[in-house]
Amino acid sequence: MSSPKRLALVVAALALSGCTSGPLYGTTAVDPATGARSSVLTDLRGRIALAPASTRTAQVFRNAMLYKLNGATPVSAPLYELRYTAAATDQVSAVEAGTGTPSAALYRMTVNYELVRTADVKVLTTGQRFAMVPYDRTNQLFAASRAVIDARDQAGEAVAERILGAIAPVLQREVFTDEPAITAKN
Repeated sequence: MSSPKRLALVVAALALSGCTSGPLYGTTAVDPATGARSSVLTDLRGRIALAPASTRTAQVFRNAMLYKLNGATPVSAPLYELRYTAAATDQVSAVEAGTGTPSAALYRMTVNYELVRTADVKVLTTGQRFAMVPYDRTNQLFAASRAVIDARDQAGEAVAERILGAIAPVLQREVFTDEPAITAKN
């Protein structure tokens, strides 16, 4: 093998060795007795708490995030806590010509968050994520209010998914460096 090809292979190997990405729920262990597969995030189900919500917007986000982190598993003896503040704005983006009546709007949800290890109250990561959802405005009262509710729900799901994508690698690194915390599950 020529030296330029060998050098290219070494450079590629070094570049890939620093890669820490992988599937969020990808298999990290297989039980030899049962063949059951597990991952870091499935092992943490029910171990990640979320701060209580103070507004309806925060509650929509909290519900989506709880399901993404814990599924249907109730939180008990949490190892981590996700603290957050959620805010939303609703702005008109289009008006009907001649009448000036709003016909379209954008619902924007912004969430500031920090992931905290409960054992020593150490902040592992912080950040901000947002989602914008367009929706139609109409003169029909029920349709207009339902459109806002649907936009809020979509924004909550989108922000929860983005935050999960941000904190999952941190949780994976944390678990691989702090294995005893996971095995202490009740």
